[in-house]
Amino acid sequence: MTTDGVGTVRSAVAALNVGNIDGYLAYVDPACERWLVGIDKPLSFADVRAGLTQLWDAFDDVHLDEVLLFGESAFVCARWRMSGTHRGEFIGLAATGRAIDVEQCEVYELGPDGLVSKSWVYGDHGLLYRQISSPEGAPE
Repeated sequence: MTTDGVGTVRSAVAALNVGNIDGYLAYVDPACERWLVGIDKPLSFADVRAGLTQLWDAFDDVHLDEVLLFGESAFVCARWRMSGTHRGEFIGLAATGRAIDVEQCEVYELGPDGLVSKSWVYGDHGLLYRQISSPEGAPE
């Protein structure tokens, strides 16, 4: 693993963008807590794996684009834009064929081993759901 925090996060997302969830998780400490704004309890490593698997199974051509990425060895901040097409069941919704376009900001803390030890996710977590569940998609 690299001791460059930006390089670690960039490498993890590169693995994810080719559908390699295990490759992405190789950059994450199994004890990592992932905090989502508005939720009182962090997601576990298993929760993150399950969520990513469900997302990648439900959306074709899903991709995270780097909008902004900066930091150092211990802390990294990123702004991502995720896009894809809803082609399979996702959180109880049958495939709609609708496109998604979601932005979020994440802050990562890396441990001395270079793995992500904590992360905080900021964004509108309901936007993706609104884009695929509303007949006209989510409002801008």
